[in-house]
Amino acid sequence: MGKDGKRALMEFAAVGDKEGQLSLSEARDQARAYRLALKKDGIDPRHKKRIDDTTGTTFADYWNSKYKAWCAGKHPDEEKAWQRSLRDVPNLHKLTLHEIDTPHIIEALKKIWHEKPITANRTRGRIERLLDAAKVERLRSGDNPAAWRGNLKFMFPPARKLNKKRGHASVPYAKAPSLMAALYDDPGRVARCVEVGILTVTRSQEIRLMEWTEINFKKQTWLIPGEKMKIKEDGEQKPRDHLVPLTDQAIAIIQSMPRLGRYVFPSDHTVEHQPFFPNALTNCIKRAGFAATMHGMRTSFRNWGADDSEHNFRREVLEFCLAHRVGDEAERSYWTSDMINRRRVVMEAWTNFVKPQKRSHR
Repeated sequence: MGKDGKRALMEFAAVGDKEGQLSLSEARDQARAYRLALKKDGIDPRHKKRIDDTTGTTFADYWNSKYKAWCAGKHPDEEKAWQRSLRDVPNLHKLTLHEIDTPHIIEALKKIWHEKPITANRTRGRIERLLDAAKVERLRSGDNPAAWRGNLKFMFPPARKLNKKRGHASVPYAKAPSLMAALYDDPGRVARCVEVGILTVTRSQEIRLMEWTEINFKKQTWLIPGEKMKIKEDGEQKPRDHLVPLTDQAIAIIQSMPRLGRYVFPSDHTVEHQPFFPNALTNCIKRAGFAATMHGMRTSFRNWGADDSEHNFRREVLEFCLAHRVGDEAERSYWTSDMINRRRVVMEAWTNFVKPQKRSHR
C-alpha cells in the first residue's frame, strides 16, 4: 500500500519450471519478505530494485551526465568550475551512487577544506545537488551525505570564517608601482586585465567580465551591473549597479584592446573569446614576481589611502571606491550621492602613484 493509500503492484519474478524462474511457493516467500521489509524498515522494494539495477552508475559517470545541462545558459566559467570540483574529489569517482555515505564525503573534502575553503564549500554544494538529483531519479535513497545542516556543519568550520582568517595575499602599497612596471613588460591580454583591475580596484570577477557596452568613453566611466557585484544593501533583493571612474591611463589600456567580442579582456586560449578564468589573473601577478591576488591589491589600495597624508582622503570615499558598504543603515541613509567626483580624485591619485602617464599604454 503506497503513501497515497492506493495499492501498488510490483513485478519481481517469473513463475514457472524454466531456468531462472521461481516456483509459486518461492515467489510467495519472496513477496512476504518484501512486505515485511516495507512494514518493519520502510524499505520500498520497488525503489530498492531500481537502485540494485543501477549498481554500475558511478559518481563520476552520473556527474558527467548532469553538469553540462545544469550549466547551460550560465557563465562559461561554470562548466570549468564543475570539472574542477570533480577533479578535487577523486575518492568518490568510482563509488556507486547508492553506496556513498557521509564518511566518503568527509574524506573527499577534508583535503581541500582548509586549503581553499570557499572552493571546497562550492564543491560540497555541487555534490549535494548531484546526490539530490540521484535520489529524485531513485538511484539512491536515504539522507544526503553532503548536506550541510545537521550533518557536515558539525565536521567542518564555516568556510567563510576560514577564508577571512586566511585573508588575501597582497603586496605593500610601496611595491605596487614595481608590480605595475612588471605587468607593463608582459604583452599578454591578461596583464592588461590585471592592470585595469588594479587601477580601478575592482574584484576579479568584475574586471574579468568587463564588457564594451558598460564603458562610457566620453564620461570616462564604467557601469558594473548589479548582477556582477558582490555587495547588496540590507533589504535589497539583488546588488546595486556600481559606477567606476576611469582614469586616462585606464582608458588608454582599454582602447588598446582589440574588439573581439562582448568582453574587453577575452582569454587568449578560448575560441569564442570568453573571459579569463579567475586563476589566470593571480598567475599573471605571480609571473611578474609578486605573491598577491586581485583582492589583495584592493587591500594595498586601502592601506595606501589610509596612509596618504597629502590628500587626506575621507574613509567613506575610500570605502565607496571599493564598493563597500559604509557605516550602519542610519549613516548610509545620508549618503545619497555616488560620490563619483570625489572618487575620481582618489582614483587619479592612486593611478598616478602606481602607473605614471609615461607607462600609460604600449
